[in-house]
Amino acid sequence: MRRADAVVHIAAWWAFLFVLNLMFISTVSTLELAVGAGAGALAAVAAWAVRRASGTGGKRGGPWVRALLAWPGAVLADTGRLAGATTAALRGREVKSCLREVKLRKGTSSAWASALLSATPGAYVVDVSPGVAGFGDTLTVHVLGDTTTALERVLTGGERS
Repeated sequence: MRRADAVVHIAAWWAFLFVLNLMFISTVSTLELAVGAGAGALAAVAAWAVRRASGTGGKRGGPWVRALLAWPGAVLADTGRLAGATTAALRGREVKSCLREVKLRKGTSSAWASALLSATPGAYVVDVSPGVAGFGDTLTVHVLGDTTTALERVLTGGERS
């Protein structure tokens, strides 16, 4: 990553975190502003370091961006399915859920995929098995129902076993 990219990345994170801090403080004082600016700077440098260490520093787009964009829709859809499952369970009906193996697309990070899938109400990653040469990792996922979400299709290419 070029030096200018690092400066822009850190500055963007700092500005975002500083404004976020301003939204949550009740009294704006010089001390609060100084603490917010300092904490924002430390967190911004940490965010840059994590991005650099992850190896995604120069990549724009890619499967993780599409997955991140699909995540809010998956949360809404899974919340609806969870509400339906809760209603069915309260009425004494059986709710379907199971463990499934999900093969990630080649180049899709199992860490990102696990975090995004587990952050939805309808899925939870239980285990990650490394992929063999040329293939992506395999996740063991506890899923609610048998519907494939848009998020899962982005991460896997629609393949579920």
